[in-house]
Amino acid sequence: MSEKEILEELKRITVKQTLLSKLCEELEITELEVLGLIRKLREEGVNILVQERDDGIYMFNHGERELSEENSYQFYTNDDHEFKFVAISDTRFGSKSQQLSILNDIYTKAYDLGYQNVILCGNISEGLYPLNSIYPDSNFLDDTLKQIDYISEFYPYVEGMQTFFITGAKDEKHLKDNKINIGSRISDVRDDMIYLGESSCNVLIDKANMLVFSPKLSKTYTMSYRLQQQVDSFRSEDKPNILLYGGLLQMEKFTYRNVVCISVPSVCATTKEMNDKRYSNTIGAWYVTVTTDGHGKLKKVTALDSVYYKTNKDDYKKPKVLRIGK
Repeated sequence: MSEKEILEELKRITVKQTLLSKLCEELEITELEVLGLIRKLREEGVNILVQERDDGIYMFNHGERELSEENSYQFYTNDDHEFKFVAISDTRFGSKSQQLSILNDIYTKAYDLGYQNVILCGNISEGLYPLNSIYPDSNFLDDTLKQIDYISEFYPYVEGMQTFFITGAKDEKHLKDNKINIGSRISDVRDDMIYLGESSCNVLIDKANMLVFSPKLSKTYTMSYRLQQQVDSFRSEDKPNILLYGGLLQMEKFTYRNVVCISVPSVCATTKEMNDKRYSNTIGAWYVTVTTDGHGKLKKVTALDSVYYKTNKDDYKKPKVLRIGK
């Protein structure tokens, strides 16, 4: 086998936890050669975990999953000690329920209002449904690479504006099924789209701490419960100043335990899965201004809600690329 073929076989075998000795036997190469190939895969972004135990050395292929525990990013306020951004979530590209026209409208309004930053709180894609589920027909794109290419091409571009995004539970289906991290793949293609990590990112605005989060848990009967539960899980010294929470398809802002909690709505029409689970689905965006004091600490958070009460039927059939600037 060529080296390329051996690398592909190595990735395939280690999808399940595998002994190094077994790998050597199946690939007919030495332990030193296997470790060298693993180093090469890591350089390509494939994370294969190597762990020594009593009965030998084991390996497991995490694909493009990031193994670091915490992601972070730094923003700074302007001369007026303000940082403005638009908060959105759940664009669900690849779904027949996606609403690119509404997303384009949000970006156009943000541009007109002078906003230069958008934060997307997970589920940029609809992910994948197994063939034995009742939802595969909900997608018009049922392939990981097709969804990546589509998002890279059709996601709005506004010169001077950047989109910062985390991936959510829907996006994680690509990692689980195909070992591909669509967040990093999209960010590699689009310079204006900055990938902040899987599920969460600790964002500093001067010295104010904002946690951008997308849960793996489902919605609850009470709108505020998931956010309160999240805040309750923090020790006093670990609490963020702001919790920006996507994935719940709802729009709500309140303060709990001195944490400003903002639940971010979707930019997607109600899918068949949402309907079957009786999920309410608010569509819109928050236009947020974070103000800090002269020492960089949080002073106040103002958020203007923008709700869309009507969606566009079969919007996915007539996608329009929004390009403002070069």
